[in-house]
Amino acid sequence: MVHGLVLLALGPGEMCRPLYTRLYGADSPREAGGQAGGPAASQLRHQLHRLRGKEQLAAVGRQVKSSCILARQAANKVLPDFGCVIGEESAGPQDPDLGVFRLPAGDLFAEETTVVWMAVLSLGFALICDPCENLMLAENTLRLLVKYFTEHLRLLVHSNDVVLKTDRIEAIVNTFLPHGQLMFINCCFIQSLEKELNASVFK
Repeated sequence: MVHGLVLLALGPGEMCRPLYTRLYGADSPREAGGQAGGPAASQLRHQLHRLRGKEQLAAVGRQVKSSCILARQAANKVLPDFGCVIGEESAGPQDPDLGVFRLPAGDLFAEETTVVWMAVLSLGFALICDPCENLMLAENTLRLLVKYFTEHLRLLVHSNDVVLKTDRIEAIVNTFLPHGQLMFINCCFIQSLEKELNASVFK
């Protein structure tokens, strides 16, 4: 099970800007309602839960950036300038940086979690998973998501392009990570999902 997804801009210095985040399961604000106290109290709990979720994912994003910087320094790579374009031409020849780290129980989430992350140019992507999750499957899913993000969004991280294309991000995430569940998929299944994605994005 995936607890969350983070797409962030790896800016210069201390800048680390989440561009898109998603929480699943018990961590999702949608699961926080239905308690006693009336509609007003329920709405307040929902807002507090949502703010906490954003803080948790922003903290994950900061750790992803730190891990990315360390990985690139070890490989004698340089973090690109904020404002680099992620597109078919620029992202194609780039070797993505990839890594994994664990978050202890009670650090950001109630239970221990594993974060699988990937960085391409000045964008970072991360899946927050159960510690017992299949890491190879998580990595393959993350690679698929990044592939279709770059193909369908032509991400331009110095603008609000990502915000304006949230519907496309949602379509990609819902196709390849439905309800936060990792899927075992082969080439034929990927082609089938890609057709569904193209139909929903360009309808």
